[in-house]
Amino acid sequence: MAYVKSNPFTKGASGTVGDMMNFRVRKGKTIISMKRGPSTKPPTEEQQEAREQFATASLFAQDAVKDPAIKALYQKAAKGGQTAYNVALRDAMNPPVIDEVNISDYKGTVGDLITVKARDVITPKSVTVEIFSQTGAVVEQGDAVIKTNDRRIWTYTVTAANVALSGTRVVVTVADLPGNIAEKETIIS
Repeated sequence: MAYVKSNPFTKGASGTVGDMMNFRVRKGKTIISMKRGPSTKPPTEEQQEAREQFATASLFAQDAVKDPAIKALYQKAAKGGQTAYNVALRDAMNPPVIDEVNISDYKGTVGDLITVKARDVITPKSVTVEIFSQTGAVVEQGDAVIKTNDRRIWTYTVTAANVALSGTRVVVTVADLPGNIAEKETIIS
């Protein structure tokens, strides 16, 4: 391995030259090394899973950029030199994030509000709220509605009364366009 100290032709260079040498930059230094050959070890189970996840995400991204409406959504989220494909691939590789489930306004009466703060690469596809009694029976379930002025805030309006609040579970499920799911459970004490 060699380090380049002050050569203006190779400073900051990266990539493979002549199918023999690799240039890479680490901590501001250009490093030159012989090109590594393919690994002789079989891939681990985790590596196989990562490869499968990447292949699935790549297929999603390819399909996403073929649809003009979906491509426009991803292009709008692109930053710098990113393409809609890059953003769609990142979206497919990462599940949505649930930042907050606010049940402070839920008192067990019809019309109460449950607010969910969720985010993803683009606006999540759906937010579902399920309310379970302390015995585990479903009290109600339904879709939350996105707030128009803040695309991260979703509101669910309660439609069924729940007299026994203690031990009630509120389960929020957020799904994104590629089909990734995030779930968060809150128990009322």
